[in-house]
Amino acid sequence: MYDPAVPFVRQGDVAPGERAALAGSAVVVRREGVALLRLTGPGRVACLQGLVSSDVVQGDPHQLGALLTNKGMIITPLWITQRPADIVLELPAAATAAVAGVLARTLPPRLCGFTDVTQATASFALYGPAAAAAAAGAPGTSARAVARGAAGLDCLVAAAETDAFLAHVGSAAARGTAALLEECRILAGIPRFGAEIDERTLPQEVRLEDLGAVSYTKGCYLGQETVARLHFRGHANRGLALAILDAAPGTLPQELTADGKAVGRLTSVAWADELDAYVGLTVVRREVEDGAEVALEGGVAAVVRRDRWLRAA
Repeated sequence: MYDPAVPFVRQGDVAPGERAALAGSAVVVRREGVALLRLTGPGRVACLQGLVSSDVVQGDPHQLGALLTNKGMIITPLWITQRPADIVLELPAAATAAVAGVLARTLPPRLCGFTDVTQATASFALYGPAAAAAAAGAPGTSARAVARGAAGLDCLVAAAETDAFLAHVGSAAARGTAALLEECRILAGIPRFGAEIDERTLPQEVRLEDLGAVSYTKGCYLGQETVARLHFRGHANRGLALAILDAAPGTLPQELTADGKAVGRLTSVAWADELDAYVGLTVVRREVEDGAEVALEGGVAAVVRRDRWLRAA
């Protein structure tokens, strides 16, 4: 059975009916393991613009961004939703303390304040071709899904209205599981905090710029100098890629080797029906070419596949 704490979706963890609903109608899943922070105040847009890597002013009202250290390392990815009266940040629950610490130190109280609304708000994925029709008239806020691995809507719903929301969409959307969301994420090449992303990761190493989470035109933000220097004057020494495995791996993460040398690490794995094989996300050295063969523990072999994801982000 799928364990949400471990990024490993085994064959059979996702029911065929879930995939069928995602492809042909709609599926709804409540996101677990996330925190939600609400920004309010007249300066909330300008204040957030100076903190995150994406363009909050000129970009879409629902977007992927990242909060970085002053050295350009990722503190956490953020899904940013601008609403008429506030901004909601969705982030991995494990990053809550770090993000709250940055906001408390940097936000001027007269212009922008923040509150943790995790207990008062639910985040739902409503994906599939019938998602918009299912959401029409439902309580809550819905916005086009961004960098999720499936097309549809991300929905923020007051905790008191979750039953009403599910009842409203339930006639058109099947209930899905966390395993389905994780499968979509992995097959689309979207990095996960605590797996592909750790405290030493730069945005370009896990394709955050490809996913629209980095702006090179918006001006200064926390960590911008390092990110811009790498983009304009150099390159990342490692990057995110798929690995097509010839068997199920053991524990995660694990080292990848080529010619006896460590070249990266396997961090997330999912079963891919379209390939009849397990595939994984791996952060590998730049010199590992597309189509290169690498070795894992226990005699498992894999082929590296660069920039050719199985799903659209």
